[in-house]
Amino acid sequence: MKRKSLLFALAFLSSTMCSVARESFISGGIRYEIEDDSTVCVIPLGDTDKYEGDVTIPTSVSYNGVEYNVIGIGSMAFYKCDNLTSITISDGPIYINEYAFAQCGKLTSVNIPNSIQRIYSHVFDNTVWYEAQPDGVLYAGKVAYKYKGTMAQDTSIVIKEGTITIADYAFERCSNLKAIEIPSTVLSIGAYAFYNCAKLASVTVPQSVYNVGIGTFEGTAWYDAQPDGIIYIGSMLYGYKGDRLLGDTLVVREGTKSINRQSLPCQSRLKAVIIPEGVTIIGVEAFYHCENMDSVHLPGSLTFLSAYSFAECVNIKSITIPHNVDYIGYGAFDRCDKLMSIRSLSVIPPTMYQNAFTSTVYDNAVLYVPAESVNDYKNADGWNQFSNIREIATTGVDMIGSNNASVEYYDLSGIMIDAPKSGFNIIKYRNGLTKQVFIKEE
Repeated sequence: MKRKSLLFALAFLSSTMCSVARESFISGGIRYEIEDDSTVCVIPLGDTDKYEGDVTIPTSVSYNGVEYNVIGIGSMAFYKCDNLTSITISDGPIYINEYAFAQCGKLTSVNIPNSIQRIYSHVFDNTVWYEAQPDGVLYAGKVAYKYKGTMAQDTSIVIKEGTITIADYAFERCSNLKAIEIPSTVLSIGAYAFYNCAKLASVTVPQSVYNVGIGTFEGTAWYDAQPDGIIYIGSMLYGYKGDRLLGDTLVVREGTKSINRQSLPCQSRLKAVIIPEGVTIIGVEAFYHCENMDSVHLPGSLTFLSAYSFAECVNIKSITIPHNVDYIGYGAFDRCDKLMSIRSLSVIPPTMYQNAFTSTVYDNAVLYVPAESVNDYKNADGWNQFSNIREIATTGVDMIGSNNASVEYYDLSGIMIDAPKSGFNIIKYRNGLTKQVFIKEE
């Protein structure tokens, strides 16, 4: 299946929260909420009914003749279930939301499978199971869930090999933590995981990490030592520090694989961004409200556009979605009302939320797609909201004509130069297109 990697990314980058507004049903004594046409999550049994005894959450469940995969356990699903004694999660679910088992005073046995990729905050607060765990780093499946107990002065921690996620708030305010070493198996670090660990000066983050939650390293000695400007961690653009304004063109560093969520502030001067090949993920609200941005180059390597990634970039007039993109999140281009031309190069329509674009764009813009895929796009969820879907022209559209002669040159720091130099240059054309080119020295 094309979207196996997509499902994994969804666990980290989307707002994966069960909502009581959706259809729900009970099967085998467990209430589920339907998330989409193939997945459900576990939710509270009811206002007065509570789960009790030994509960096993299955990998899948059937309802009205449809087989659904159980994707996770929703917020407060088992909260204050006073007579719940054990929980066994079958292999398959990928997340446990906040307070899912909190205040379950008799919960003594917890079985977490390796499929769980993210555990949110306060999941096991005030349970017998948690209180019985030894002090130190507490692992739940392949997640480093929390540091339990009092930490000794100047502690250095090496996260266990095989761990794939460090949970939200896992080491928050561990004031005696001095160094952390994270293995290459880790893919995501949760929000506020090391927040206000004041002595934390040595941070080893591998290239494998492509998502770090908000506030993760703020209040640490390591973060304070970083120079103002864009901060990179491993292969990820992590965030922006200080008050120094970006230039009007941002060139993301070569070798970057992901752009973190909420990583860049709205900069009124920022007009263009060039994202290099190799970047696969653009995080939630990464370029939110960059209102003067009028030129965006998305690399062919891109697979995942998260929720609100370019929302309120009100001056973008055209966008090309590369052929490898699997997923476009909720509100990815929300309120980009000047978008008049969208080109999607994928033969198979990417999975897209219904409201990825704003209504005026669906009504007025032209969506260009491969000729053999016009009908598929017209029938695909999300894409079928476009009123005008046409096939991509084989000539003209993809070419830079004479009317697009370059008028401005920039170096990689975004500083305008009189003429292109040897090495990498940024060339901005009259039609707003911005390209990165390499000029070989003669």
